[in-house]
Amino acid sequence: MPLRMTGLASGMDTESMIQELMKAQRMKSTKIENKITKLEWTQEKWKSLNSKIYSFYTGVLSKARMESSYLTKKATSSNEGIVEVDAKFTAPEGTHTIKVNSKASSQFVTGGEVQLTGEKAGQKVTYNTLLKDLGFGTTSEVNITVGTESFKFQMDESKTIGDFVETLQDAGLNVSFDTTYQRFFISSKETGLQNKFMISSTGNDLDKLGLGTINDDGTITNGAKDLTVVFASDAEIIYNGATLTSSSNTLSVNGLSITVKGVTDKGNNVIDPSDDEVINININNDTQAVYDMITDFIKSYNELLKEVNTGYYADSSRGYDPLTDEQRKAMSDEEVEKWENKIKDSLLRRDNNLYSVMNAMKAHMSQKVAVNNKGYSLVDFGVAAVDYSEKGILHINGDEDDTLVAIKENDLMKALTEDPETVMKVFTERAGDLYKTMSEQMKSTSLRSALNFYNDKLMSKTLKQYKEDLSDMENKLIGIENRYYRQFAAMETALSQMNAQSSSMASLLGLNTQK
Repeated sequence: MPLRMTGLASGMDTESMIQELMKAQRMKSTKIENKITKLEWTQEKWKSLNSKIYSFYTGVLSKARMESSYLTKKATSSNEGIVEVDAKFTAPEGTHTIKVNSKASSQFVTGGEVQLTGEKAGQKVTYNTLLKDLGFGTTSEVNITVGTESFKFQMDESKTIGDFVETLQDAGLNVSFDTTYQRFFISSKETGLQNKFMISSTGNDLDKLGLGTINDDGTITNGAKDLTVVFASDAEIIYNGATLTSSSNTLSVNGLSITVKGVTDKGNNVIDPSDDEVINININNDTQAVYDMITDFIKSYNELLKEVNTGYYADSSRGYDPLTDEQRKAMSDEEVEKWENKIKDSLLRRDNNLYSVMNAMKAHMSQKVAVNNKGYSLVDFGVAAVDYSEKGILHINGDEDDTLVAIKENDLMKALTEDPETVMKVFTERAGDLYKTMSEQMKSTSLRSALNFYNDKLMSKTLKQYKEDLSDMENKLIGIENRYYRQFAAMETALSQMNAQSSSMASLLGLNTQK
């Protein structure tokens, strides 16, 4: 900023005069700054609201339009200690029978105690212990088969316990060498026969490692004396008379997800399982789950509509503009917050995009649906607006958490119990139509991006233009300020010249008088 000496000839505070003149000029830039601030606040407000509308659209609204959401089934097991069951909407209603012959199991190997030989006998075995010091042949080759995959461990004089563990782990097994109990613990990572594993050695000396040859049928040869093996097994159940097997303890069949937790064999007749316990699985429509889904949908609908109503019907903030730095300094933090909130709360007042969302929500939820030549609306199931001042908020008769309708009969639960298909058709159509309208409202256009309910492109374009206008205005104001300084400088120069001429005249007159 240049250094200016002003008012030397006139004696006036021209600097202050220019600043006062510029205040009037700067009101033009302040107006643009206010437009920028308000538009940025509007963007933030719409982004937050758009996220809530989109969440409603993809969440509870999307779920409420799907028939599968109303066909929820409930499964109960007569012995959940042995069998747990979840039912999909495709599961047939009625009683199903299950017997469990076996559970799916991983294969487990607990090795025998490993001991050093020769001069090192009695010392503790660690991951760094050489296999040869355990008596394992230096030319032996260990073959490992896991499922259908084969792996080899080639022995030499440098190989250690750690090397052997690493090879088994690379083969896909859970392996550790317990230095406290001096033995290997090996298991398959997954259950079922398809994940069983076999181990053998060309030197038949696996017993030196506390192990042994583990065969394809689970038998052990050349094994250490305290080696134990729990062979892999599949789950086997008899479902409605049909024998089914799985490598997992969770089986999916006929719309049911069956989790095996135990066996039904009573242990008194293994050959003939006819007298084993029979687990009865009862499948029924889950009316409570459907009721909860609908109430969740209505609750979310109300929360969104309330926020949309609040924005659209907000009080005007006429006369309120964003505060300047000077105005902020003259106010307390509480006063500033209150002032700005007054503006922010009114930013979506009478917003056309907001009206489109609000109108779609109210219109689609109030229309009738024809079922078997009879018209039904949500009111017929006890779902209605009961207070005009709430602007479309819905209430569910009999809702214990809603004081306005808590004492009324629960018409929705009654309808779900007596005529669930009609309830499903009405709600899926109302939710489906609202979903379609919202889909149309957030399509990409020249004014908005996809998945947005407001004109984000237009806002960004307008904001960019405002910022360009502000930059142009700032440059213009600099020019105006410089012009003021030039004009006052010219005045000072003229006054200085007049003063000089006056001095000369006075001096000349004084000389003439002396003569």
